[in-house]
Amino acid sequence: MAEYSDDRDVTYEIIEEIGIISTQDTGWTKEINLIRWNGGVAKYDIREWDPHHDRMSKGITLKEEEMRRILELMRRRRSSARSRRTPVRTESVVSAEDVSEALSDSEDDTVTASDSVS
Repeated sequence: MAEYSDDRDVTYEIIEEIGIISTQDTGWTKEINLIRWNGGVAKYDIREWDPHHDRMSKGITLKEEEMRRILELMRRRRSSARSRRTPVRTESVVSAEDVSEALSDSEDDTVTASDSVS
């Protein structure tokens, strides 16, 4: 098992700033970036950063294959949700004139017992 002391320097190089996910009132931003940690292979990284990228929170790093898998899972979820979606009922405003017209039309088409007896 590897041990890390608190005085160990962690180096990072932000290769690509992909985007900001959210911003806190403090100015810190949750971001997704491509980062090379300690000179290693660049990985996708999701964490919060201070406005100057000097301090950071704990986060998660993902290899290329892991990021592709997440994107595939999200696309599948979206596609599945779309196929399960029930039609949205919309309300429409009907005027009094529309109601009167519909009622009068239905009265014209109504056959009464006296009409059918000849």
